[in-house]
Amino acid sequence: MKVKPTTIGLVVVAILLGGITLLTVQTTEPRSEQTSTDESQELFAFIESEVQSLRLETQADLFEFERTEEGWQMVTPETTPASDASIAFLLDQMATARSSRSVTIPAEDRADFGLNEPLATVLVTLNDETTHELVLGSYDFNRTSLYALTDPPDSLDEAEELTVHLVSPNFENAVGRPYEEWKQPVAIEPSEPTPESPSPTPDSTEPAEPAE
Repeated sequence: MKVKPTTIGLVVVAILLGGITLLTVQTTEPRSEQTSTDESQELFAFIESEVQSLRLETQADLFEFERTEEGWQMVTPETTPASDASIAFLLDQMATARSSRSVTIPAEDRADFGLNEPLATVLVTLNDETTHELVLGSYDFNRTSLYALTDPPDSLDEAEELTVHLVSPNFENAVGRPYEEWKQPVAIEPSEPTPESPSPTPDSTEPAEPAE
């Protein structure tokens, strides 16, 4: 049976159209394994003035602070006026935090992001008793961001997946202060000048030298 050239041409065209259609579907269909997003997003919806108490746990220390009428007060590990500036900086970083990128990972892989032994965990309680938590992990591969969890589940071991955010490296400075910088600086009172000793005056009882 002799195939007409016209028939061969139609078959070729059909194959080409089918290939183009398949390629279009493959390129437009979302990848099911994609688990990351590059959209910048706000991480918390509170402002600094709404925070009533603050708990900060680092790898070396545990601090607890409460807001009073006079300002911030440290209650753990000691009771003493706290540094308003240090706490304000941390709360501002947290309240205005944005994530440049987020990725969903299996919870069992959190050690790869430094989240099994966090750099720090920050827990704030608002005036309405609402709480928010920030867990800071390690740096990303180019050290431009820190990995972080926001309001994670109570038990990370029981979670199946976690959403990890990339946040500003400024958080390392905000949580990594020396112990004394969390306390209110002690005002140094200027010392009073020491009065000068009076210059000795000649003794008027000494006999005058005879005139020549």
